[in-house]
Amino acid sequence: MVRINGLAFKDEEFHNGEVIFERVKLLDDKFNIIEMNFKDNRDITAVLFARQWLKDKAPSAKCKLIMKYCPYERMDREINDQLFSMKYFAEILAKFDFDCIEILDPHSQVCVNELKDKGMNVEILDLESYINKVIEDFKPDYLFYPDKGAAKKYPEILKNIDIPYFFGAKVRDLENKGRIKDYELIEAPDLKDKKILIIDDICCLGGTAYNGAMLMKEQGAFNVAFYISHCENGVFAGKLLKQEGNRYAVDKIYTANTMLLDSEHDNIVVVD
Repeated sequence: MVRINGLAFKDEEFHNGEVIFERVKLLDDKFNIIEMNFKDNRDITAVLFARQWLKDKAPSAKCKLIMKYCPYERMDREINDQLFSMKYFAEILAKFDFDCIEILDPHSQVCVNELKDKGMNVEILDLESYINKVIEDFKPDYLFYPDKGAAKKYPEILKNIDIPYFFGAKVRDLENKGRIKDYELIEAPDLKDKKILIIDDICCLGGTAYNGAMLMKEQGAFNVAFYISHCENGVFAGKLLKQEGNRYAVDKIYTANTMLLDSEHDNIVVVD
C-alpha cells in the first residue's frame, strides 16, 4: 500500500496487469510525504509513479519517502547466482530526488550505505521506542537475538534497555535455498519459568525463531514472544502460528507491520 500525505494512492488494473492510478486530492506545494507498506513490487511501481506525479504537479515541493521496510535490503551481496539487488534498487531510487528517506531497522548497514552512497539522505527510525512498547506489554526476563548478526547489531541499538540477553547460532545450507541445517543456544542462562523476547528484523516463515523458541521451551522457558520489525505474510504458512499440543512455539508475535499483513491473528500484535 502506498499513501500520499496520508491518503491512499488508489490503483486498479487492466486485464493485462497495467495499473491505473488515481490522483490524490491532498497535495502541498511545499512539502509532501509518500509512505509505503511493502507487499510486492507493485508498491515500488506506485512509489515511483507517485513521486513523478508530485514532481510534475508540485515541482518546487520537498518530498519525504517513508518506507519502514526497504525492499531488497536483505539482498545486500551476491550469493551464488543471486544479484546484489540492493545496489540496483538504490541506483533506481536515487533518480527520483527524494529529500529524505526514513527506514526502520534496516537488515544491514549495507542497505543504508548503498542509499547514502547514491546521494540520498537516510534517517533511521527509533527502534528502541517499538521495543519498549513490547517490553511494557510482555515484561520479558531475557532478550534473545536469534543469530550472531543480530547479537552484534542489537545490543548497540538497544543499549538503553537494561535487560540481559543471550543469542543463538544457525548454520544455513546456501546450496538449498538457505535452509537452516543446525541451531543452538549460546550462553543461555537458566530458562526455567522465564519469559523470553526474541528480537529480529525480517521474518519470512519464521524458522529461526521457531527453532530458538522450541529449544528454550525444552529448557523450561514459560513464555516466548517474538518481535519482528518486518513480518511477511509467509508467517501464516510457517510453524509459528500452528499449535503443537495445546500451545504455540511462540506465544505472541509483535510486529511493526511494515509489510502490511493480509490477515489478523490472535497471536499477532501490531506495534505502532
